[in-house]
Amino acid sequence: MTSLVVKVILWFIFLSLIWGTSYSEAASIDEQCMHADSCERCLSAHLECAWCTDKEYQVGYRCLSRSQLVKYNCNESDIYENQPVLDVLQSKPLKDYETSDQAVQVTPQRAKLKLVKGNTQQIKLSYRTARNNPLDLYVLMDLTWTMRDDKETLEELGAQLSQTLKNLTANYRLGFGSFADKPIFPMILPQHKENPCAAERSICEPTYGYRHQLSLTDVIPNFTSAVKNSKITGNLDNLEGGLDALMQVIVCTNEIGWKQQARKVVILVTDGFMHLAGEGLLAGITQPNDKQCHLNADGEYTASLDFDYPSLEEIYRELLRRKINVIFAVTKEVEHSYRELSALMNEITYVDRLRADSSNILELIKKSYESLIKRTQFADNSPDFIEMVYYTDCGGQFPSLQKRNFCNNVSLGKQIDFYVDVTLKKYPDNKNYNYQIRVEETSLSEYMDLDVELQRPCPCQEIPDPTNEDGRFQCQNQGYLYCGMCQCDKGWTGTFCTCPTDATNVTSNEFLLQKCRQPLSDTTTSQLVCSNHGDCDCGSCLCDTGYTGPFCECRECLDCDEKLADCFCGQCVCKYGWSENGCNCEGKTDACVGPTAEICSQRGYCECEECQCDEPYLGKFCEVDPEKDNKLCLFYEPCVTCLIQQKQGMGTCDNLTEICSSSDRQDMHRHRFVSDLDLDQDLCLVRMVNKHGIQCDSFFAYQVIDHTNFLIIKDGECDPPDYVALVGYISAFTLLIGLASMFLIFWCIRAKDAREYARFEEDQKSRLLQENPIYRDPVGRYEVPKALSVKYDENPFAS
Repeated sequence: MTSLVVKVILWFIFLSLIWGTSYSEAASIDEQCMHADSCERCLSAHLECAWCTDKEYQVGYRCLSRSQLVKYNCNESDIYENQPVLDVLQSKPLKDYETSDQAVQVTPQRAKLKLVKGNTQQIKLSYRTARNNPLDLYVLMDLTWTMRDDKETLEELGAQLSQTLKNLTANYRLGFGSFADKPIFPMILPQHKENPCAAERSICEPTYGYRHQLSLTDVIPNFTSAVKNSKITGNLDNLEGGLDALMQVIVCTNEIGWKQQARKVVILVTDGFMHLAGEGLLAGITQPNDKQCHLNADGEYTASLDFDYPSLEEIYRELLRRKINVIFAVTKEVEHSYRELSALMNEITYVDRLRADSSNILELIKKSYESLIKRTQFADNSPDFIEMVYYTDCGGQFPSLQKRNFCNNVSLGKQIDFYVDVTLKKYPDNKNYNYQIRVEETSLSEYMDLDVELQRPCPCQEIPDPTNEDGRFQCQNQGYLYCGMCQCDKGWTGTFCTCPTDATNVTSNEFLLQKCRQPLSDTTTSQLVCSNHGDCDCGSCLCDTGYTGPFCECRECLDCDEKLADCFCGQCVCKYGWSENGCNCEGKTDACVGPTAEICSQRGYCECEECQCDEPYLGKFCEVDPEKDNKLCLFYEPCVTCLIQQKQGMGTCDNLTEICSSSDRQDMHRHRFVSDLDLDQDLCLVRMVNKHGIQCDSFFAYQVIDHTNFLIIKDGECDPPDYVALVGYISAFTLLIGLASMFLIFWCIRAKDAREYARFEEDQKSRLLQENPIYRDPVGRYEVPKALSVKYDENPFAS
């Protein structure tokens, strides 16, 4: 039974806490809402604020939370409130490329938002690089004279290029085009127009601007053949018309054969830099590039002499619009220039170094492509009054969400989540409340469409009725109620039409409200009427209980003793002679006056007879500066110097009494010499030259007790060195070292001899032969047997 009672009590306490918290939150919301005097200001005060347009509503505050308005009998159909909406309309799951269907790399694909002014809606956007996504790779090659060996290398690497691309994606196509420069002086010499390679004593075909050789195809032999059949040409300088050619590759969508869903990549191969916009003027070409396709049936760029080179900005915009990436494969000599160019559009370009003969082009394509697919970036076309902010941790690369719209080093198959905060900052001037915003991946045709509706600023559907009695009563019979706000009769103004207008008075309610807003500077005022703590009555604030000030900006002081302090904007300001928070400390400063006769060393203030030091000063009198010398150390230094000189017999200071006295009193500092100092104390240093002419450092500490100064000085003298003893010590030490070295050398020699003799004896014991085994006597010897056989067959000398 006891256990049940305890459980009931605990449950009751839990419910009370929840109800109390909820009540507190509701009260806080209503406090922010209640002083709004118009529907628009009401809805801007807080997301939970609602406005009542019911004419029969009798409560003075029309802006409260919806629950409070209903509680005070406001008709629910007459309540206008914030209604933010976030609905996902299309959300196909992420998937890799399949031959029967396209890949999905961004989800959701479409969502609907209803935005409330000042409120932020957050939508989650997910991205994942699809495996085997189609790749359209167009090789745009500089075929001027210096690139002839690179063309030959590309011919030889055709088959290997196919294998390289297969390792990247199973679905790829190749295209090919070449460029040189505008065929006009000063880009070429007129006399060499038919053979621009004449200066190299060779023959090549006439200079052309750009030639499209092969549309994108998956038949690799066609690519190899196109490269082989292309011709070398030439120009005068080492600047080429690469931008002219690149613009045609970008805008000639049908001729090149770009697929909408493919990752589109142009690899531009060159050993020179490119002419920029404006340099066509050198040849008399002044018409700006029109960003249109000008290829004939043979793939020739026909407008090379009609339009100037495009600008980098035009190239960049078209690349972004058409989702095309560029890889600049350039030689070492121009690499730095192209890296600077790429930095201006780094989300869609990549630069890598090409060897002199282009032998590393396959490696470069692989490396560059992998770099492109490892980066993702999102952009949007939101208007300036809608703010969109992106947050992501890049798939766990960061410990928390970072404010950024891109990620690098994205692993293939790794899902990356972006959280997009969408905020309506202000209403558009054109009164258009419906927009479509596209959030798209900058290098792919993958995007999310947002259907955005802006909540209208308090539309009112009712018909004005100036004769309605209830409405006129709420407006003091000097106006009528329309959409919850008083429309005043002529001669009256104000929130409730209580302010008369005449020749000496203001004539608009907005001007009256402006007088109730606190100025923030010479040109700006607060948006809050009466600081949201009162009502504006004819240009003057009537403050709520607990608030005061001309704009209700101050809280009332609750604990100020009128005898000791004055109340100033919610704070107690102590009267003369009193201090501390409660103004209960008398203003005496004697205890804060240090030996220098300064209050807190002029580095703080005295409060209740204790120094309150300014940053970064420390100490009883704020004398300690962590970055500079201690102020009291400097004050005591002359006195300590005199005392040390006196103790060492260097004479007595003539003005010792004056030097060793406080600035505000004539009592002498008390001192004593000690053998050691407490290291926990703040130590001071005195550096002086003693009677032996030696610079000597001495340490001391100080204490101030009841205005009496105590100095504790470390006792020690810096005596001159005894040179005779020093020479003797050095000589004895040198002799000792020499004897020890000789003994060590002798011992090492004896030990080595002993080891060698022992090894010799061991060899002698194990020796079996007494003569050299490889020695052979050069004299042949034969010994006649002592007994010879008489048999002939045994003895040839037998008879």
